[in-house]
Amino acid sequence: MIHYICDRCKRQINTNEQPRYVVQIEIHSMADEVTLDIDDDIDQLSELHQALEGLACDHLDDEPELDHRGSYDLCADCHRQFLRNPLGRDAVAAFGFSNN
Repeated sequence: MIHYICDRCKRQINTNEQPRYVVQIEIHSMADEVTLDIDDDIDQLSELHQALEGLACDHLDDEPELDHRGSYDLCADCHRQFLRNPLGRDAVAAFGFSNN
């Protein structure tokens, strides 16, 4: 028998008694669009070549790829909580800091 653990609360999920929910998340980094200021006096191919070179160099200097794909098991309780607040915004707002 396969045993499943909720990735959120770490409780065992007994699939004979309760459903197991699977959340699949894909995160992709999105590059900004390239905009070109094209004048009649400037060689358009040269301008495009410079813009593409800049993109290639910027990409090499960045951190490793931040794309992510994951699959997570949730119990019924965590599934309901996830549907109410998928980005966890309430947890961030719950922190209170003094006005020093």
